[in-house]
Amino acid sequence: MNWHKAKTVLLIALLLTDLFLAGVLLLDQRRISPKEDSAAFHRETEKLLKKSGITLVASIPKDGEKLPILDVEYEHDTADHWNERMFRGKGKITADRDQLLTIEGIHAKLKITDNRRIIYTADHTSNRSLEKKEAEQVAKRFLEERKFSTRDMQLVTADQEGNRWRLTYTCMYNDRHMESTYTEIDILGDAVVKMDRLWVNVIAETDSEKALPLASQSLLRLLSHESLKGRTIEAIDPCYYFNLEDQGSVENLSHATRGYSTVAWRMVLDGGEELVLLR
Repeated sequence: MNWHKAKTVLLIALLLTDLFLAGVLLLDQRRISPKEDSAAFHRETEKLLKKSGITLVASIPKDGEKLPILDVEYEHDTADHWNERMFRGKGKITADRDQLLTIEGIHAKLKITDNRRIIYTADHTSNRSLEKKEAEQVAKRFLEERKFSTRDMQLVTADQEGNRWRLTYTCMYNDRHMESTYTEIDILGDAVVKMDRLWVNVIAETDSEKALPLASQSLLRLLSHESLKGRTIEAIDPCYYFNLEDQGSVENLSHATRGYSTVAWRMVLDGGEELVLLR
């Protein structure tokens, strides 16, 4: 399972456990007198996690932090511009009513769904084996030659199998991750053979802010997940979150490209996997 899809699955699953969580929180609030942002409640949260087999080495952030709400849009372009960027204008363009755009070049193909998700595939055979830095350079060159900005990208995972690399990036804004964006680049030998990308562009910061959910409550949401037993939470950071389907912020969600971000907690597990927890 791809890491960005795993984050979405967990996010949905967490939203379905509110009844269970309400019971846990009620019991513990009766047992402890301080408020949820107190050190005592944080210690109790750590104990409950440990009892469930989840180790917490990251500090629980203090409550009350806010982030500005962002006006954002999914990265998109016209069919002709995509053709020019990816195939120097020589590809064959096919579009259908289901919001699927396909451009076929020589030994390569580009598919764009709902004017959002970009999947590029290419035929390539090579026995060359690259070091990690070399693979990063190949990915960066591929992106920049096709007019993708790399200034807002952060590498989050780099996996090697034989002479194949998979590099996964997340969009950044003011040193905060923008979930659930991703760019996955597969490199075979010395060439990019696949790119799967769902990206956003920040249009502006609004005048409004949104408070992050209580970190302790977000952590307690993990208690019902058997798959997290034996795992360690190594980092907890605020992040932006933009997914129109999850947020339900506009009509005709499947074809919309613009909306407003919300905020969430981004947690990193041992092994580099990430969890994104909304309110």
